[in-house]
Amino acid sequence: MKFAFLGYDYSVDVLMRLVKEGHMPVHVYTFPCDQMFYFNDQMKAFCESLGTPIQEERITQSDIKELYDEGCDVILACGYPYKIPPIDETKAYGINLHPALLPRVRGMMPIPFIIMEEPQAAGVTLHKLSEGFDCGDILLQKPLMCDENTDVEMLGAKVALISPDLVAECFNNLKELWAKAKPQDDKKSSHYSPPDDKARSLDWHGKVDDLLLKGRAFGRYGVLAQIENEAGQKQNLAVYQFSGWEEPHDYPCGYILRSSPREIIMSVKDGFVCLKDFQVLQ
Repeated sequence: MKFAFLGYDYSVDVLMRLVKEGHMPVHVYTFPCDQMFYFNDQMKAFCESLGTPIQEERITQSDIKELYDEGCDVILACGYPYKIPPIDETKAYGINLHPALLPRVRGMMPIPFIIMEEPQAAGVTLHKLSEGFDCGDILLQKPLMCDENTDVEMLGAKVALISPDLVAECFNNLKELWAKAKPQDDKKSSHYSPPDDKARSLDWHGKVDDLLLKGRAFGRYGVLAQIENEAGQKQNLAVYQFSGWEEPHDYPCGYILRSSPREIIMSVKDGFVCLKDFQVLQ
């Protein structure tokens, strides 16, 4: 089948798998990436090797019409951050891959909230594109394990590993799956907005386990923390790795027990936290 692909390097294995299966990408749509957490260099290089046009500008209704004219059968989104214009089902299939078991944990960054709030919603869903984000009829789903040892990198890796197989299965049985797609039950849905600074911040008045859970949820993407010394001087930090342990103490929450270029030890409600990988924010 001819298809258009919308995504970035995290989902490039899906694009490669479809090409390997004999499907033809007529156009690829990506977006400007910060080259720190989001990348699209591999996708650009792969498209160049195929001679497939790729663009970073947001897809428009005019682009959709051109895809129809080119005989595009499927428009597939895998990690595309923009709203996609309506797809005429009589002209092309519109599909989105979402890294959660819909209708739970709708939203643009579900994985941190799966880890912190709804580990039972870990998985991957392929669904029809619809007017509402992540609301379309479900084509295929596969659950994933998320336990107390799972962090954002681990769960993200699990999603990345199973997605090519799931998408290939969907493409190979698309007509049947489309006809049998199941509507989502909005009454059973949950939605999370992209995490703001508050959601990513460490609260020194919290418990060790709660802080470590937040650390697992954001991992290398970083949590935010503010420290203050006895002179009242404050620093804002991005923290990428830390550990902690429970231990009774008489220190006030947020007290700096040790500060060095390589580690900072802070007191929290029921123990201590050791910041091991961090940078000072301006």
